[in-house]
Amino acid sequence: MKPLSGCRVLDLGIITAGAATSAVLADFGAEVIKVESPSYRDPFRRWLSDKPADADPTLSPFFRATNRGKSGLSLNLKHPLGRAAFLRLVGRSDVVVENFRRGVLPKMGLAFEDLRAANPSIILASISSQGEDGPDAGYVSYGSTLEAVAGLAWTTGYAGGPPMLSGVDLNYPDQIVALFASSMILTAWSDRQRRDGAVHLDLSQRELTSFLSGETFVAAGAGLAVDREGNSQSPYLLQDCFRSADGLWIALSVAEAGAVALEQAGIALEALSEWIGRHDAAAALDRLHGLGIPAEPAMDGRAVMAAGDTVWTHALERTPGGHLAKGFPLQFETEPLAITREAPGIGADTEEVLRRVGEMTDAEIDALYEAGAIEPRTSGPLKE
Repeated sequence: MKPLSGCRVLDLGIITAGAATSAVLADFGAEVIKVESPSYRDPFRRWLSDKPADADPTLSPFFRATNRGKSGLSLNLKHPLGRAAFLRLVGRSDVVVENFRRGVLPKMGLAFEDLRAANPSIILASISSQGEDGPDAGYVSYGSTLEAVAGLAWTTGYAGGPPMLSGVDLNYPDQIVALFASSMILTAWSDRQRRDGAVHLDLSQRELTSFLSGETFVAAGAGLAVDREGNSQSPYLLQDCFRSADGLWIALSVAEAGAVALEQAGIALEALSEWIGRHDAAAALDRLHGLGIPAEPAMDGRAVMAAGDTVWTHALERTPGGHLAKGFPLQFETEPLAITREAPGIGADTEEVLRRVGEMTDAEIDALYEAGAIEPRTSGPLKE
């Protein structure tokens, strides 16, 4: 049995931080219901989609990766009937995950106190840029600004150059918070077996990003000089990437023992870049490994893909439909994790969820449709 078997999650998460957190919860065995509004979709549905023209344009690769394993519910939380239906679902669920801008849920009448009134044991996981309170709580942030205000960008870059950002393709604060947030939710879920009461988890991406760079800040606070060094890093005499004769890049770290081995082999440390440039990558790596020097090719995406089962095993997985998606940060031996369900289409399971979880009658569901609180009925799959 997976650790979150029997746990039901209402997922209000969007983009990466919230949605990826709930995807991990689904991997761990939770039933996850993705809740979107008829008037506002998860922006990831159309984020850099590379799907062919005849495929569903609302299922981009990014959305597939962060929403696999979930069912889909279309519900307008701003509508009184939609809000009432959501609170009804809250009463029959265990966890709510959200990463809206601070103040959005209270404005919709869905603050923690409202959720707790509907379910005295609910776990609300609020993932935000700056946390629930403080002078910056209401600021709108992106991965780039979070890396800056958390101090991460200050530590990254080359000597004498500007701070560096990880960029939208990585978005470090969003990626890392999904792992920590899912762990906190699992902890709260486990703890709930021993005590009663609702829990509000306040998960600040800025706080987490600063924590992970904490050693650098402690050193700076102690008056030590902390400067950007690019690829260089003490105590290595040389640490960098050099291009080989066949155009590939090689990353290496040379400590004192490595420098001695290079000298004995007739390769001067200061001329190592030139030496690598005269050899193909395979030959250079073979020679460096033989001298006991840590060195590996700097792989691009295609090379990483080709190295499956060599440099990674579960980092990428196939969905039931054969789509490649982000896999798992860990694996269970007795009950291996697997992607068992594709990301949902827009409102794909609306009626089923309302009937099964909300225990709503056909008349109640019809009233939601007529009021525009849920996605209009169509003759085929619900589309945008």
